[in-house]
Amino acid sequence: MGRPALVSLTFDDGLRCQFERGLPILDRHGFRATFFLIANTNPIHIDGGQHPDWRKVDWSEQDNKLLKSMVQRGHEIGAHSITHDRTQLEANPKGEVEDSKRWIEERLDVEVPSYCYPFYIVTEPIKNAVISVGYKQARWGTKESYYSSHSQIDYFQVDCRQITTGENVDGWLQPGAWHILTFHGIGTGNDGWEPIPVVEFERQMTELAKHRDSGAVEVVTFKEGADRLRRSK
Repeated sequence: MGRPALVSLTFDDGLRCQFERGLPILDRHGFRATFFLIANTNPIHIDGGQHPDWRKVDWSEQDNKLLKSMVQRGHEIGAHSITHDRTQLEANPKGEVEDSKRWIEERLDVEVPSYCYPFYIVTEPIKNAVISVGYKQARWGTKESYYSSHSQIDYFQVDCRQITTGENVDGWLQPGAWHILTFHGIGTGNDGWEPIPVVEFERQMTELAKHRDSGAVEVVTFKEGADRLRRSK
């Protein structure tokens, strides 16, 4: 890997706030990100937990049009299971990871090589299912790892850093290393888990853009980051 740091911006759950509030900021700065989507038509994120009704993508024609346009602009769409339900993930791991891949590929006419484990939970059956159905890499978290060409890396358990309010953006960067960032809610607690206010998300992305413009960092999708690391070995 080159001297600049590599950073991947990833977003979980397909929450509406990410597309309504986060995406315009990303596009304004020219950042390409990875969005891990739940493959069902529920308009609300249902995961068995007690929380507000977090709005999510429901795969309407309008949603599909938006997602296709995002892919054309260089964003990556990854899979995040069918149900995001712990019981179903344990009972039918292959169906959850395989059917979510097929669901997205059929609707967006795009290959889906990346998976994100719901709740950051990795069991042997779930991981084996991810490998067997043809994903190339999968993300969990959060030990906040940095990966370089010298790292021992399991591409089916790639670590991430869960981003919160008040982050030191300088701390995301390590020259020559790949670091994966994860976001959920952009807004308030009514929008998603671990919400970041819009003004804070804008601050973080503006600071990251300054580092990008100085040549200190490249911002790449999750797939591209994994590919870069493979090529560097």
